[in-house]
Amino acid sequence: MGCGKACGAPQEGAKCRLAFFFRVEGDLRFISHRDTLRMFRRALVRADLPLRYSAGFNPRPRLTIPLPRPVGMASLAEALIVEFNCTVDPDHARDRLNRQVPSDITVTGTRTLEPGERLVPVEARYHLDVGVSQPADLPDRIACLLDSDVVHVSRSRPQPTRLQEVDIRPYVASIHLVRDIVEFTLHITSAGTAKPAEIAGQLGYDPDTINHRICRMEVRWQ
Repeated sequence: MGCGKACGAPQEGAKCRLAFFFRVEGDLRFISHRDTLRMFRRALVRADLPLRYSAGFNPRPRLTIPLPRPVGMASLAEALIVEFNCTVDPDHARDRLNRQVPSDITVTGTRTLEPGERLVPVEARYHLDVGVSQPADLPDRIACLLDSDVVHVSRSRPQPTRLQEVDIRPYVASIHLVRDIVEFTLHITSAGTAKPAEIAGQLGYDPDTINHRICRMEVRWQ
């Protein structure tokens, strides 16, 4: 598209960054982080927006997802940062992109990032649908986790035979059981965070098969 309604006149070295906020639901929650980026690259090109590309022999649109979503987990609070080569109207860009993404993706909002501004996640709220398979001692498990000073989980390291012990208790801000939903909030720090499936594992669920019953509801950005 030209630099008319959607963007201002391009200038040498000028750029614009937009944060797109979106939802992932339905079957599309099962695609990986890499495939999500690939999907957005194609949708942005089809939307005919003035993308800024990387240098080199294989230039690609400059875009990042600052808080990758675990495979299988739905989310109402995802963010995508896209760089453009001229000023772009956020609402116009949102509307054009919404017409190109699959039906299980909805772009809910857009805003321009100031020069040098970063979108840093500091807290995320999740819902775990416990349904009819709720363990009988679920309230006791929640109380035990909250009362513990240390909660260790094992994580696989890049080497397939190595495991790393991680204390996830410092990342747990709150956990509440409301009827058939466990609502929990996790701190996100420069040192890391807990995985939503690890919290479910402490509550009696299989962490390897639970992501499809977890939804990211909200993210607090700094």
